[in-house]
This record gives sequence, C-alpha cells and structure tokens, in this order.
Amino acid sequence: LRRGGGGGGGEGVELLFTYDYGMDGGGTAAPPAQGGFLALRPSAAAFAALCAVVRGGDFRKGQGWAGSLIGPYWGGMTIQGLVPYYYLRVEPTGRAAREVDRCIYNNMADNARCRATPLADIANVHFTVCHKPWICLAHHEYDLCSRLHDRWFALRARLERRLGLPPPPRG
Repeated sequence: LRRGGGGGGGEGVELLFTYDYGMDGGGTAAPPAQGGFLALRPSAAAFAALCAVVRGGDFRKGQGWAGSLIGPYWGGMTIQGLVPYYYLRVEPTGRAAREVDRCIYNNMADNARCRATPLADIANVHFTVCHKPWICLAHHEYDLCSRLHDRWFALRARLERRLGLPPPPRG
C-alpha cells in the first residue's frame, strides 16, 4: 500500500480488504475477511501486535478470538478471522483498514450486484463461483463467468505469445 495515495489507500491505511458476507452464518460481531483478496502492509507495531494475538492463542470454539464473536466461522482461526478481530478490536480506530468494493476487487460473481458489474470495472477476480478457468468447465451458470473466463484466456494467450509459447487447446 502506498502511503498518501493510490488504490484507495490513503495515509496510515495498512489494509485493503473485502468481507465475505456469504460465509458469515450470523450471530457474529463481524463477517470474515475474504482471504482471496487482502492488501496488507502493517506497521511494525501492528505486525508485532498481530503476531502477539496469534501467539497468545486465545481462539475459542464458537466464540472466536478472545471470545469476541469475531472468527467463529470457516477460516476464522486464520487471516479471515484474525484481520477483522485485530482491526475492529485491537486497533479499532478505523483509519488503518479500509473495506473496498468486493464487486470491483475480488469479484466472485456471488451476488446480483457483482454479476451486474461491467467487466471493464472489475480489477480483481476470485474464481470460486465461476470456477477456475484452467479446469475448463464448458458451462457457466452466469454470463459474467463466461466473460471472465474469456478474458482470462485472452490474457493467458497474450502472455504465451510474448514468451513465444504455443497456445494449448482450449476445451
């Protein structure tokens, strides 16, 4: 993250992230951070504090980090729970972390708004609902998935041409 500008960062921002609202089963204090997209550049003090949380090991089954109800979900013991716990409870000023639009950064095509996002506006894709393009599934439930896969294969072909590699068949 650049200090003072670019990419929505801003002065003092250490984390750009998206929440994974679909993985939150309710009854939690915060949804998980989506582990597929994190831009994290903590200060030395924040890094030491994050390490101290992990080393302290106060993760409680059904209650999350330090009983905070942040983390009692899939991936909650990992970065997906640690990040919201730290930036909401340990360093709760709101200055250090910024949630970005998940339909632009980390688009998973997992809701109607994200599926309606113009392809030109999408900066980062998380191939989960749309599946990985390299496994070559021929069908897609959503039009956006087909367009994302077409874009991925076009980028791959461009790289292969630049490297002088023959393109593999697309099945």
